[in-house]
Amino acid sequence: MSLKPVDAATVKKWIDAGDAVLVDVRERNEHAAEHIAEAKLVPLSELDKHDIKNLGKKHVIFHCKGGMRTTANAVRLATACDAELFELTGGIEGWKKAGLPIKSA
Repeated sequence: MSLKPVDAATVKKWIDAGDAVLVDVRERNEHAAEHIAEAKLVPLSELDKHDIKNLGKKHVIFHCKGGMRTTANAVRLATACDAELFELTGGIEGWKKAGLPIKSA
């Protein structure tokens, strides 16, 4: 199973319209150092502790730093959530490359 890739500009448009939730699967220290303001933190190491079955949005987009962790855990993420699932192309690095804002420590 794979997640559908989606570019940062589209994700931003969906978030601004209230149609999506962005889920950061990086660890807490990574998120604390820098993150996308709209992202909900659900570290992969804590996935089983979070109820993300229904996040109440049309689209659920997962992201990590560059995409490798998200891709490697696609099956696990897909079974944890009931929604149309996507992967932010390039992760937070792709978001920054698109010129979109992040919050830094």
